[in-house]
Amino acid sequence: MRSIRAGSGLGDSIYLAAVVRLLVERGAGDLEVLTDFPDLFLPLRDKVKLAPYRRRPRADIIAHYAGRRAVPGTSQFQDCCIGAGLPATLPFHVAWTIINRALIERLHGAAQGRPIVLVQLPRAPFGRSDGFGQEFLPDCRRIQQAIDLIGVRAFTVLVGSGAASFQYRGIGLDLSNQTSVSDLMDVGFAADGFLGQCSFIIPLAEGQGKPVQLVWSRRGLRSRHEVIRQMTPGKILHGPWSRAVMDNCSDEQMRVAIDALCEQVGRARAA
Repeated sequence: MRSIRAGSGLGDSIYLAAVVRLLVERGAGDLEVLTDFPDLFLPLRDKVKLAPYRRRPRADIIAHYAGRRAVPGTSQFQDCCIGAGLPATLPFHVAWTIINRALIERLHGAAQGRPIVLVQLPRAPFGRSDGFGQEFLPDCRRIQQAIDLIGVRAFTVLVGSGAASFQYRGIGLDLSNQTSVSDLMDVGFAADGFLGQCSFIIPLAEGQGKPVQLVWSRRGLRSRHEVIRQMTPGKILHGPWSRAVMDNCSDEQMRVAIDALCEQVGRARAA
């Protein structure tokens, strides 16, 4: 049995779930998946073995993007595929079946027919408490501006865990620190679009082919840390409906970006 892992974060495991599905479909044989988010692999529970995440001893397959951060021309998901020995041209698809139907009924009832946009809880980058990478956190006042611009055109839902680094106003439903991983996946699959900073919402949206609008930190692109400077929209984003604006963009650029997001989620809701 071969072991496989990605990074340790939630977003990393969402990428990993898609990669493992591709490997299973291609007859990869017995796989031991190393992850701290086993719920993500419920659709594959009869096909793989799950074990807690570990770095040592080294896994047989490292489906991670970290080693290719400086390589242009591919996205994070493609780099995960390359690490797993898969073609970079394979589609990014996350399989999921909604489990908590009561939660989704509550969500649709609150939305009252409006498109649903998930908003990422603003928190310290990389889950670090020592301040490393703080410059990668965008100016959350600009995300607040985006929420204000959405207004009544969509129903916003705050998701994520941890201590908020900024308190957003005007959120339709606050589910932060109130969902399990499977609940989060349920809500993500019920949503029509996503808004926030670079985080797990990117693979959650892209794995479904749904639009995600990011606000990116201009300070991060000038960081003294090379790893943070390499985390650019061009390198990270994969989906055709993934967009980013810088947190020093003009008000008009922000308005155009949010108008486009609202148009896309409105079409998705109507379809």
